[in-house]
Amino acid sequence: MNLAEALLAADAGKITKKDVKDFEVKRLTKIVGEPFILHLQQIPNHRVREIQDNATFISKGGKPSADTYKLYMGFLIDGITNQEFNDKEVLKKFRAATRKDLFEVLFNAGEVQDIAQAICGLCGLGNDLTDKVEEVKN
Repeated sequence: MNLAEALLAADAGKITKKDVKDFEVKRLTKIVGEPFILHLQQIPNHRVREIQDNATFISKGGKPSADTYKLYMGFLIDGITNQEFNDKEVLKKFRAATRKDLFEVLFNAGEVQDIAQAICGLCGLGNDLTDKVEEVKN
């Protein structure tokens, strides 16, 4: 069977289905007293590229560089699907105007990195996003 035949025989829904994963933020689980589970999803390829482009800039020396925090937050904003983070009352309680503002309040730096790396894994980028950022810088 050649590649075309294999693709025609395959279930297109399975091939194009977005990967998803649940991710527990253990620190917040302890604080709120129940599992604090984030629902993560694969981000479309074109959006991954946009997030990467938005976090990349040319430094004063003329070399490409990346704003790691901006990159991570871009992945969180698009990759976390919990609708609770859009709730106006939740946003108001934490004095957040947007999901991004709320994530900055809720998650510490290590959690932001861990969540972003989990989302990157769903996107096929591997789990070590820091190495990818360094590649962009070089």
